Amino acid sequence: MKYLLAAAFCLAASGVAAQTVTVRSGAHPGYSRLAFNLPDPRPWQFGRGDGGYVLTLPAEVDLNLSRIWTAIGRDRIAGLKAEKGRLHLSLACGTCHAIAFEAGRGTVVIDVKDGPAPAGSPFEERLALAPPRPRTRPDLPEAPQAAAGYDWTRMPRVPVDVPISPALDPFRDAVLRQLADGASRGVVEMVETLPPRPASGPLPPQIRMQEEPGFIEDPDTPLTAEGRTCMSDDRLDLASWGSDLPVAQAFGSARAGLEGEFDVPDAEAVERAVRYYLFLGFGAEARQISTVYAVDPEDRRLFDAIARILDDEPVTDPLLQPMAGCDGAAALWGILSLPQALVGQPENTGAALQAFVALPQHLRRDLAPQLVERFTQRGDATSAGIARDAVLRAEPDPDPATRLLVARQAQDDGAKLAEIVSDGGHSADEALIALADRRLTGKEALDEGTLVALQALLKERTGGEEEAHLRRLVTLGLASVTRFDDAFAELPKAPKAEPELWDWLARTGGEDTLLRHAVLPQAAVPPTLPMATRLMLADRLTALGLPDPALRWLPVDPVMPPERLSAARAQMARRDAREALRLIAGLGGEEPEAIRKTAEAQLSDPAAPRVTEAQNLLDAAPDTPAGVLAQGRALVTDAADARARIEALLNATALR
Repeated sequence: MKYLLAAAFCLAASGVAAQTVTVRSGAHPGYSRLAFNLPDPRPWQFGRGDGGYVLTLPAEVDLNLSRIWTAIGRDRIAGLKAEKGRLHLSLACGTCHAIAFEAGRGTVVIDVKDGPAPAGSPFEERLALAPPRPRTRPDLPEAPQAAAGYDWTRMPRVPVDVPISPALDPFRDAVLRQLADGASRGVVEMVETLPPRPASGPLPPQIRMQEEPGFIEDPDTPLTAEGRTCMSDDRLDLASWGSDLPVAQAFGSARAGLEGEFDVPDAEAVERAVRYYLFLGFGAEARQISTVYAVDPEDRRLFDAIARILDDEPVTDPLLQPMAGCDGAAALWGILSLPQALVGQPENTGAALQAFVALPQHLRRDLAPQLVERFTQRGDATSAGIARDAVLRAEPDPDPATRLLVARQAQDDGAKLAEIVSDGGHSADEALIALADRRLTGKEALDEGTLVALQALLKERTGGEEEAHLRRLVTLGLASVTRFDDAFAELPKAPKAEPELWDWLARTGGEDTLLRHAVLPQAAVPPTLPMATRLMLADRLTALGLPDPALRWLPVDPVMPPERLSAARAQMARRDAREALRLIAGLGGEEPEAIRKTAEAQLSDPAAPRVTEAQNLLDAAPDTPAGVLAQGRALVTDAADARARIEALLNATALR
């Protein structure tokens, strides 16, 4: 009977009833997410498979996909197929990738992200679909491999003192099959015979539960979104790398003992010196020491990344970037190491702020501008304000850098920034850039003095990291003072300014300027602009009597109501009432109704001017360059454009 009880215990340990898991989904900027809330931790693996990715789970997990497509579209995930213990995921995007991680005990998350997979991603390796052996720990012996051809169901039955009813044979066979399955997966270790029972005490354990694949050894160790282990706080505790001594004394002590007997470097002294330099905020000096002396390569990578952050230089090593979503100090340094905020990437702002507040004041003052900028890029004004206030509370008399930080965050018309510019000094140039950026973003024209100062600053910093940003500001500054010819001449060197430049032209450009730049050549392709800008350009050209150039700024077959209404205005100016009625079909409101009445009146009046039948035939003809109809269409269009431009120029001249 005791062996029967042991077998029942084995069955309870290895046999699990089927579990139905409803897969949840969510769409986010830059990624789509699938979440599997398992009732309890289960082994899983994720990697590449045929036609996409594969998630493997225990066979008893039954996936319910009925609620997937209610929350996400098919722009990233083309299809999902669930079978026994597996989920096949195919992608709809050509340059996206998938990762998997555990968000908590029993919760597995799959994120399909835009862009290529990071280098060395373990999820890009092809997944072996056979049940994998679980990871082992050094303190646990390896589970024995079953001998080839060995069958657990044929294990000899040990005679027992108590007779067993034949009715229990099916139960015993089921127990043996469950044990065989557990042994094949490596989670059950068995022996063929039981040792003699000792005189007292419990039976020695005959079942050993190994680690489940897919779970970390320490459940308290956090992971990044890519599955890497987050860096511990003790490796990033800059506050403890300092000294209670005055800097003049501690500085010498930190460098003392770098080399011991026979000029052999002391590894501990070298590391202590590098850390003290980083505590002081001397990034370049710390990098120099870690380069000259022998430092552990992984430590050197970390010291180099921190040093570049302290010196506000680009971090070339991606060591810290995946840590932005971790807990503890790793989140702070991960966020600061990013060249810019990555939309859609996890960032633990709460942990980053806690680590920031725990830094010494001089480090907070140095790092605050970078951290505030990162939060501002994400539109997180609350976190940016917390980081700023953490510096101000300890700075009754702010230094220039802190004044600039406060001025950038001030919710005013730029008065604080203008004050720093007028005072001059170390932060004046940065304040000038921030002031110009704020005014231009708010669609406020620059004064001539600010524009001249920006142009001078651009000449000084040409070839540097800020050149592209300064060229954008100068280009838009020229447009804001209606020097559009100069602004468009600068546009090839500042391509990022193009949408805003056309917006300035559409809103503030004069008629002659509009004719020079917005009436595009026949073969030109209109730039890709926001709808609001295109509608303003089209409506202004229609108002000038140039409906054909106006239609160039609108889709050939507009769908959105504002575009349809704008195209209908242009078609009415072309005397094409039928096309105007088609465009406003189904639109309600005063203007569509007015256009409808005018178009119907035009069609009912035989004497009303309208687009000729020949022009309609030309418009409907195939546009083949070698055909006669195509040549005729081009002649008619060019003649109409030339006539309209001449009339507009004459009218503009007469108005002066």
